[in-house]
Amino acid sequence: MPHLRLIALFSLVCAHGALVVLGPLLPESVAPVVAGTIYLPLWPLSSIGLPVFGRAESGGWPGPSMLGWLFVAVIWSALWWTVLAAIAKIRTWRWR
Repeated sequence: MPHLRLIALFSLVCAHGALVVLGPLLPESVAPVVAGTIYLPLWPLSSIGLPVFGRAESGGWPGPSMLGWLFVAVIWSALWWTVLAAIAKIRTWRWR
């Protein structure tokens, strides 16, 4: 059933992306959590010197650069894949 896992992965990544795109429309209690899913994985990469953030407007937060968005996509895809693999493993244990 690897194809189902890929469909689930694509769905989770798209849902996560939709939350990021709709960030300004989200309630004030949810928006910081969604922003954290972008900035938290990038800060360690930025601290080792990778250019994962673009230029910041005066007084604003810098958005991710293209490299930053690539890292965010890879990191979250790997995390979601791990979650899906764990769920699949738990399901196979249950049916033994």
